Amino acid sequence: MSVAALPPYSRVACPTCGEENRVKMQFGPYTVTRRHAIGGMSSVFAGIDTTLNREVALKILSEEYSKDEKRIAAFEDEARLTASFTHPHVVKILTTGRAFGLFYIAMEFVPGGHLEHRIHEHGKLSEAVVLPLAVQIAQGLKGAQSAGLIHRDIKPGNILFDAEDNAKIVDFGLALVTKGGEAKADEIWATPYYVPPEAIEGGVEDFRSDIYAFGATLYHALAGVPSCTEDTMDTRLLRTAKTKVIPLKRVAPEVSHETCAIVDRAMSYDPRNRFGSYDEMIIALEAAIKGRESGAGNHKSAVQAHAVLRMQVRAKKKRVIIAILSSVVLTVLAVILAFEIIHSDHSGRPETVIDSVHADVDGSDRNKDVINQYRTAKDLMRQGKLRESEDAFMRIFSNPKVEEPTRSWAGLDGIAAALLDGRMTDANRHSIMVSSHIEARSSRLSSGFSTVLAPTLRSLQQPQFQKLEKMRTDKTDDEYLMACLISGLKNWEQGGLEQAVPFFEKIIRGVDVDHTGPIAPYRKVADHYLGDFKLLKSDAMNSIPSTPNQCKTAILELERLSVLLKTRGRAKYNIRSRQSELQQHGAYLEKLIGGNP
Repeated sequence: MSVAALPPYSRVACPTCGEENRVKMQFGPYTVTRRHAIGGMSSVFAGIDTTLNREVALKILSEEYSKDEKRIAAFEDEARLTASFTHPHVVKILTTGRAFGLFYIAMEFVPGGHLEHRIHEHGKLSEAVVLPLAVQIAQGLKGAQSAGLIHRDIKPGNILFDAEDNAKIVDFGLALVTKGGEAKADEIWATPYYVPPEAIEGGVEDFRSDIYAFGATLYHALAGVPSCTEDTMDTRLLRTAKTKVIPLKRVAPEVSHETCAIVDRAMSYDPRNRFGSYDEMIIALEAAIKGRESGAGNHKSAVQAHAVLRMQVRAKKKRVIIAILSSVVLTVLAVILAFEIIHSDHSGRPETVIDSVHADVDGSDRNKDVINQYRTAKDLMRQGKLRESEDAFMRIFSNPKVEEPTRSWAGLDGIAAALLDGRMTDANRHSIMVSSHIEARSSRLSSGFSTVLAPTLRSLQQPQFQKLEKMRTDKTDDEYLMACLISGLKNWEQGGLEQAVPFFEKIIRGVDVDHTGPIAPYRKVADHYLGDFKLLKSDAMNSIPSTPNQCKTAILELERLSVLLKTRGRAKYNIRSRQSELQQHGAYLEKLIGGNP
């Protein structure tokens, strides 16, 4: 079987035995371990440097662009330009290479996520958090300027955080080498929300273009919304939008006048009105930080007032994390799968129902083998080996010889395993294939598959939370309850914990302890999520500490709660996020009161 056309780290099933394997995992001395992010022209994977035994990030140019000499040259330029200088606030390039006809860049792995994710997660970010990061980003951009570079794509998604929460700039794929301090791009490749006005029409750019994009990034972080709502690269519309940016103070009145002035100046339409150097901007940012500290005073009442304001802003209802939409490649695979289902040759054997314990089958060796595979997958799930369980279920689902509804249930269980493990991307990928399969086999399945389950799987691709009242609340059949489970897990992993609770409660009410159907094992799962929801309602997660000692106490209490959690993914993430927030808040309070808690 040829796998030459498949993208790196994709799963492929053997056409003979159905066993799935990963392809294209070894790129030079680097072994790909997981997918980290997907971009327009490339994908980023986490990997291990087998020579030095360290974790790295591998940016791999997509197959389409690996055949485009112009894009290859741009990719090589990115590596060369980034490697031309070293700065603590710029992601370090390690090496470059080619494998399987694909060009890759190996760079230091930065584990703390990016600024765009934090904005999506928290909405508005406080000045106390943003200003110190802004100083670091400005220092990194100054380092790039000293090397004769302008980045040309500064945006929240290109600001990463290391393990100590320091900012690091990444992706110099659009960077230009300046000549006499200026440069002109051959084409416009930028993000509309942050692109400077002079770049829209292909004009001359210099470091002040990066300052504009940097200012737009700070605006988004402090306001919770972009400064420009146009997502088009239409020159006329975008130019008009850039002239009508609402001042930051009107959008985020809680932000200080000093900080608003910095952002507004950085985003001046005319480059001549922006900061004349990064040093000038850094001085202004540091002055804004000192102004906030001195203005707070050392009085306890001032400490509490500032603390409450800061934490209230951060504690506003978190935004929905938009589920990662599946790539075009996966969509094509889903279409191919649907075509295979529709045109496959059915043997006419009796349909089989296999639950978690029992199975009504016709006694053939083949069905006994499927029973054993299914029970193994369920056992792996009960043992908490969710990735192995997911793989086992999807192998059953991928086998066209497995009868219905067993095959469809295997796909549903595979999706559930991925969600229970906190991996929305894998669940989305499976849901495309399984929903297409169910829709193609609707005549062989009970009505609940096509009327409830297929729409539920399609909804995984949508950012909105699912609502129980939109589903028939009087039904308790297995298909309906499985739809409730998937909807609840989707809401939970997207940050809608309260929106997930009604679905889990429905499962508890609908599945009695003697139930032996496919949904039976998930009653305990629903109970675990409801238990963790109660833990996450604790004071340590929701109160507003007013002293550093209270912050430390809350952090220790969250550490204790983390051990008690019975679910993965979102619950543990929320606790880690809250601990990080409390650490920053505690440090902020110590500065306000002069280090005397």
